[in-house]
Amino acid sequence: RKASEQGGAEAACQLATLLGAGAWMPRDWEAALDHLKLAAERGSPRAQGQLILLSADRRLAHELKAGLKVADGWARLRASIDIGMWMTPPERRAICEQPRVRAVDAFVPAEVCEWLVDRSRGKFVPAMLFDGVSAHFHADRTNSDFAFDIVEADVLLALLRERISNLTKIPTPAMEPPQIFHYDVGEEIKAHFDFLRDGEKAYGGGYQGERIATFLLYLNDDYEGGELEFPHIGLRHRGRTGDAVFFANVDNDMKPERLSLHAAKPVTRGEKFIFSQWIHDRPFTATHQG
Repeated sequence: RKASEQGGAEAACQLATLLGAGAWMPRDWEAALDHLKLAAERGSPRAQGQLILLSADRRLAHELKAGLKVADGWARLRASIDIGMWMTPPERRAICEQPRVRAVDAFVPAEVCEWLVDRSRGKFVPAMLFDGVSAHFHADRTNSDFAFDIVEADVLLALLRERISNLTKIPTPAMEPPQIFHYDVGEEIKAHFDFLRDGEKAYGGGYQGERIATFLLYLNDDYEGGELEFPHIGLRHRGRTGDAVFFANVDNDMKPERLSLHAAKPVTRGEKFIFSQWIHDRPFTATHQG
């Protein structure tokens, strides 16, 4: 806050993220957008990019994106943003009832997907699995991933998580830090479960609750292979850019749903980007991820 008051563009942009996320301060969407505007006026590309994506004034957004000089342009973009619209998801449709699998067409615009992919480029690391003792590389998972922390996050990501919350009816504090998964040709995740507890046996890693749902957002579709597969029920699913799918990892009695066994099939051409959001049954706390 002090750095922003002293004129820092990126400080104002980061403060906007903290306000949107409600991190170490009360959540205040209007103040978050005000700081985003301030950061954009000071020249922050990250703030400018978010205002361009969030604005309802698409003509003005395209003009500013093209580098045109427009009087009070960033203020006008900020004023056009409809927070309620961004928090309201499209209708979901049922794909399967056991396990419960739901799909949403056009959950976000393609431009948002491009923004998320660009935010992750150059930051991917080989994905690891946690077996209850330690995180390590495993042949069952050959992709790479990037996890957002509060520094890497932004206002757009905070709004996306609110949109997911309103879709799943589960509050954002129950969500793990989101990730982006990247799959190159031949990369996959073999069949596995996302729940953390199997009877008396716990997954470990300092998790206090259960991972009850998995939400996936398709960030691109210019690849082949890579389908989401549920082998126990013979279901394969693939969305288009901006589509989403989410499924329950537990049954109606909150017990592990064994029919939720799923895999990401190998990519055979191109590269695949997926936004992943795991959701718990209580406010999320953990000492490890994986």
